[in-house]
Amino acid sequence: ARRTLSITLRLAGGYTLVSLLTLSLAAVILYGGLRSGFEKEDSEMLSDRIGDLRREVMEPPGDIRTAREEILHLAGDRKIEKIYGRLLDASGKVIVETPGAAEIIPAAREFPSPQGLGEREFHVTDAVSPAGNPVWVVAGLVPAPGGGAPLHYQLVLDTVHVREEMNEFRETLCLVVAASTALTALLGWGITRRSLRPLAEISAAAQRVTASGLGDSIGEKPWPRELVSLAGEFDGMLARLRESFERLSQFTADAAHEFRTPLNNLLGASSLALSRPRTAEEYRSLLESNLEEFQRLNHMMESLLFLARADNAQNVARVQLMDAGQALSEVAEFFFALAEDRGVALKCEGSVQFTADPALLRMALSNLVSNAIRHSPPGTSVVLHAAPDAGGCLITISDEGEGIAPEHLPRLFDRFYRADASRATEGGITGSGLGLALVKTIMQLHGGSVSVESTVGTGTTFRLVFPAVAL
Repeated sequence: ARRTLSITLRLAGGYTLVSLLTLSLAAVILYGGLRSGFEKEDSEMLSDRIGDLRREVMEPPGDIRTAREEILHLAGDRKIEKIYGRLLDASGKVIVETPGAAEIIPAAREFPSPQGLGEREFHVTDAVSPAGNPVWVVAGLVPAPGGGAPLHYQLVLDTVHVREEMNEFRETLCLVVAASTALTALLGWGITRRSLRPLAEISAAAQRVTASGLGDSIGEKPWPRELVSLAGEFDGMLARLRESFERLSQFTADAAHEFRTPLNNLLGASSLALSRPRTAEEYRSLLESNLEEFQRLNHMMESLLFLARADNAQNVARVQLMDAGQALSEVAEFFFALAEDRGVALKCEGSVQFTADPALLRMALSNLVSNAIRHSPPGTSVVLHAAPDAGGCLITISDEGEGIAPEHLPRLFDRFYRADASRATEGGITGSGLGLALVKTIMQLHGGSVSVESTVGTGTTFRLVFPAVAL
């Protein structure tokens, strides 16, 4: 069989994946937040520079000299975040620029459109310097001294320091994410392994189950809430196995007992016949007696084979539309001679269309009718009645015999069970305790049910309920 990952590895892998995704998302958010913070801070700083230059130009004496000095000394004012500026006239001619600006300030196409004189807040834009380094740029309009077309003021912030800090921060985040993910994988594996320990205990309990250990129970232990149902089902399974094993053991013992009686009869009669020479008539009588025992064994074997096939779902009822009255009449006609010999009257009542397997129906009715005749005193009647029932059919077999004691009714349909073991066997399956078990199995194959009502000294009624089946 193809091997698959264990639950421990699956859960630990799931924890690890979730942790990795969560931490990575948090790292991306933190990284983006830090970069946004730098952009906001530097945007405010460059906005202030543009505002300062506008004031220098607009305040008396209103010439370009003060602005020129400020632009020339921009890069020297800061040690880390160096700023470079360039002032151009309306035609694009450079009026003044910070020393070294040619190496830092990118081409004009890299700059956004200059913002108007009324704008006070500027947002930096990413660009690349002629040397290939990332920079942030802004552009705004500055009033021209003495009037005229406004001047274009371009500011560039060297972001080498930002890039270095962001790279360090990114490396730190990667290390934190990797370490945290590894720790999560280790802890997840340990927690999962510990949490699944009860499953291992249940598995060990299942391995200890033997024919002699079906009475063990694990449901009483304080299992986790998720495993309480599993433990209960396990105990239920053990109970069903124990019941089935006990029934099988009892069935085996009963079958052995039933087979031993005719076999002992055959062995005893044959040994006695061979003990001395016999006449032809004596041998013939022995063979006739043995034939009865063989017939009894044959009926028992056929009944057991039918029950075994039904238990393994090898038998399927081949139902067809039938007339209940006609089926009852045919069974009554078959047992007419036996009933007349015992002085019992057979009566058939009712008629209804229903679906059933003809062969199985005759087998069930034959067992019930033969029992009713055998246990009915002379001068009484056995009534076979059919009536509609919820779209199906209800068939009752009623006699006026000695009845059955209440303590026998719950086990009446068990295999090899006989309410009165001392009753004489009249051949066939009727004396083996399998007849009513066959009836119950036949009704189960039809999806119906069989029940019995009996009063000692009054009589017994068997009820066969056949459900409605669409053909």
